[in-house]
Amino acid sequence: MPANIVHANPATGLPVGTVAVFLTQGAALVALYPSGGSTGHGCPTFKWLCLGCGEASYYEDERGPVRNRANGHATDCRAIPWPRPAQL
Repeated sequence: MPANIVHANPATGLPVGTVAVFLTQGAALVALYPSGGSTGHGCPTFKWLCLGCGEASYYEDERGPVRNRANGHATDCRAIPWPRPAQL
């Protein structure tokens, strides 16, 4: 099974193309981003990734259902943000 590789925007640390972010109870972010696929009806699909605990969506789906699951994870997750590496 191939690894789920998510490319990050170097300026923000969020997945490339992030369309929404949700704040966890511990102040980490859950990012909603396009997966690059489409549904059988031609609608773009999305996934989510928690930048605190590292949990991610297993399946891609239309924006609405994925957004709701990302927001639900943010409500339950108590992860704090990972420290960012120092910029030289």
